[in-house]
Amino acid sequence: MGTQSIDQHISNYDQWKHSLARQFEHFTAWGREHGALSPEIANSIERARRLLAQEHFTLAFVGEFSRGKTELINALLFNGLGQRLLPSTPGRTTMCPTEIYCETGPKAHNNCVRLLPIETRRTTTSMHSFKRIPQKWITLNFDPSDAEQIKKAIGQVSATKYVSIEDARKLGFDASHFSVVDNQVEIPAWRHALITLEHPLLRHGLRIIDTPGLNALGNEPELTLRTLPSAQAIVFLLAADSGVSASEMTIWQEHIDELRKRQNLQVLTLLNKVDTLWDDLLSDTEISANVDHIRQQTAGLLGMPLKDVIALSAKQGLLGKATHDHARLERSNFVPFEEAIANSIVHHRLRIASQPVVADILTIFENTRQSLKCRLFDCDAELKKMAASHSPTEQQTVLTELRGNIRQIHSRHHKLALSLRSSQHLLERQRQSLTGPVDHDLLDNQIREAQQILSHSWTSLGLSRALGTFYQILEHNLDNLEREAEQANRVLASIYNRREHGPSRNELLHRHLFRVDDYRLRLQHLTQRANNFRRSIDTLLTSKSNILNRFINTLVREIREIYSDINIAIDHWIKEAMAPLIQHNMYQKQLLDRHMLRLAKINNENQNIDDELRELRNNIASYEQALQTLDNILKEAERNPPKPSLIPETGKVVSLDQAQQTVRAY
Repeated sequence: MGTQSIDQHISNYDQWKHSLARQFEHFTAWGREHGALSPEIANSIERARRLLAQEHFTLAFVGEFSRGKTELINALLFNGLGQRLLPSTPGRTTMCPTEIYCETGPKAHNNCVRLLPIETRRTTTSMHSFKRIPQKWITLNFDPSDAEQIKKAIGQVSATKYVSIEDARKLGFDASHFSVVDNQVEIPAWRHALITLEHPLLRHGLRIIDTPGLNALGNEPELTLRTLPSAQAIVFLLAADSGVSASEMTIWQEHIDELRKRQNLQVLTLLNKVDTLWDDLLSDTEISANVDHIRQQTAGLLGMPLKDVIALSAKQGLLGKATHDHARLERSNFVPFEEAIANSIVHHRLRIASQPVVADILTIFENTRQSLKCRLFDCDAELKKMAASHSPTEQQTVLTELRGNIRQIHSRHHKLALSLRSSQHLLERQRQSLTGPVDHDLLDNQIREAQQILSHSWTSLGLSRALGTFYQILEHNLDNLEREAEQANRVLASIYNRREHGPSRNELLHRHLFRVDDYRLRLQHLTQRANNFRRSIDTLLTSKSNILNRFINTLVREIREIYSDINIAIDHWIKEAMAPLIQHNMYQKQLLDRHMLRLAKINNENQNIDDELRELRNNIASYEQALQTLDNILKEAERNPPKPSLIPETGKVVSLDQAQQTVRAY
């Protein structure tokens, strides 16, 4: 596939997002001009635009020290500088969790390194909070065209310092894991690093997280509670010549496999440094057989598909790119890794397209276009009837018939509008029962009670019991919410079932049912991460109290965020569950209103047949112009659409034929 191909995939992903956002913007303007935009849909479009603006593809690299994570990132981001971006020479490696991305927008500040001093570990303040306190960070700017400046600034991620064994313990480090010289321990100088860089892959939405080994995962709660779960794909690094060590199996079991199973997260296991298995005394066939055997062993041990276990050499891949040595690049097996990342990007794009708010809007776009086409078809039929009239009497008969038909259809849509408005009020009445189990005041009281218990639970058993009781309370809250959601969904189903039958009715209903499953999974994941984190603190000494307090603070913040997301989702559900029905009926009624006025104008002005035909042709021309404008707006997205066949059932995009049938059914 090569670097150009992966760059093209992430570029296409970025272009698709911007294209869709522009499509939303243009449709909003078109809808306002032509009376085709309800307040509900305007709000949904704005929410979808914000969702697209915030979306990026995060790739997290996890593995023990000296597994080649940094070299792999260097190979992935190699941009022709002639040197490695991140330090990965012997004795120099990434010592702190590092995020690499490109800032966008008017306040973007790229080509710099922001470093958070390791001493901030003495506090219980979370990383999320520190990211909002810029004065706590050390900022090093560099000239992107100056390789030496880049090397000096980014090289800080491998900086270390010596502290006493006691200070190391207070900062949460286990002295046995670090070099000790004269009772001084060498520890990372920085707690976290943020690298903002102008780079094609990063500019188009790729974000990279480099995690330096098990110690970082154990001492930074947010890495396991928030950062890794928010990634779209995880790359797990192993050494091809040593297999899976005990500490790596701990990383897999406690931090990765749970995410892979619960969140269906894309995980790639890389057996790096495969070049150590190259042996001039063996044939290529024998070497390949040995590598395949190691891949199969690893896949079996980790319980993952063989296709997701890739053996490669990051070093040889980087050298192949740097020297334009295609043979070396091919032998490094770096290309299959890039192909796997590209496939993950494609799947992520499809997941975005299947988000209900995005799928809804795309459905509404097509339905609006089909409504306009149907009205154009009906106007053309009316024109033919009028043209066939050979006397004023025949013409008046045709006009009377047309007005009668339009009034009947308009009356149905008017009654439906009143019914939909009443149904919307019915949904509004579900708000209190839905928000009750996840009320913020209720949660605050439950958190205060749990924190009082946790503050006195300094034994592993006591901590486990306190957390277990707390999570049982939270699960009980979600059980209550689920019961209320079932009742609310029955109300919504009765509303949809009273509408005319159409091929997309059941699909729309299914898409808009309020579901608790995702939030329950997030809570269960948080529970599992909490248990794993608790077990990773083998002795809860006073020196580790800051780590425990940071963990509890992070845990509480994540739970608050889940509850906040649920409350926001309830609000969106109430506003948007009926939006497609309201929008469709509103636009149909709007078209009929205009047509009734035009027919009345023809009748009142006592025009001759030629004048009346001309007026009808003008009406048709105005519809055709509106349709052409709408087609132009939608055409850009149709040139680069996601593949509907790959989108989950809950987020299908309605086809043109389906949309037309739906319009006819209404």
